[in-house]
Amino acid sequence: MKTNTTPSGSKPRLWIAVPAVSFGGIGIELLLFSVGFPYAVWAGIAGCVVASCILFYQAYLKPRRDIVSLFTPLYAFLIFIVPNEISSGVIVQTFYAATITLLAVRVEKMFNAPKPRERTMKDMLNEYISRIAPIFAVIDEETGHLIAQSLLTYKFGLYQSAAEKSTEALARLDAITPFPGALAAALSILRERAGDLADSRMTASPEHTFTEADYDALAIRLRPDRIEDPVALDLDNALVLLYAVGIETSPDDEQALEEHQRFVIQILESYKEKS
Repeated sequence: MKTNTTPSGSKPRLWIAVPAVSFGGIGIELLLFSVGFPYAVWAGIAGCVVASCILFYQAYLKPRRDIVSLFTPLYAFLIFIVPNEISSGVIVQTFYAATITLLAVRVEKMFNAPKPRERTMKDMLNEYISRIAPIFAVIDEETGHLIAQSLLTYKFGLYQSAAEKSTEALARLDAITPFPGALAAALSILRERAGDLADSRMTASPEHTFTEADYDALAIRLRPDRIEDPVALDLDNALVLLYAVGIETSPDDEQALEEHQRFVIQILESYKEKS
């Protein structure tokens, strides 16, 4: 089956009508002039004006709009219809026809492609989830459920429960081959942080951190000189990693995690300027 690669709404041959109509009108004008027709000039003027309207339509259909081309009917009206000191004869018509022909070619060549959509944090999160697919490929649904619950209970402020769910998930990871080290580190970081919050204490130098071996599995990867708080960065990376694995491996928790997606996106946005 032949694939149509023409952008939606565009007419690939429409630009040809611009020189055809404008120069065609001039040609008819010269022909009428040669036989002595007194109003021959209006054939060339009509060709230029109609061709300007065709160019406007061509530009209007494009995914990206060329402002100059959109205003050509106005230019034609001011040059050829409104009384002024500018001659509306064959020479001016020819220059005008050549100009709008160049504009028609320019519109066709440069304004066909849609304006690139700016990547959003949600796009980046989805790309990250795709990138770490090998990590969650080895995770079964029960383990995925524990991972998702570790994150959700932490988000709800149920820190003791979050620590317990993390411990259960870590116990199940020990039986998985290949061992997902980055995921285990994320659960350990969350468990330690949740335990501190449950006991109303703060550990300045946590026992568990990500290592260089975990770097490729992290969503937020900063140069050493851009890291202001390594402890906070490890926790944020752990939360994003647990979200990504949980939403991909635990169907029962997918809706609940999606409802808290904004929480994860806010974490990523807080590092946008530092990346």
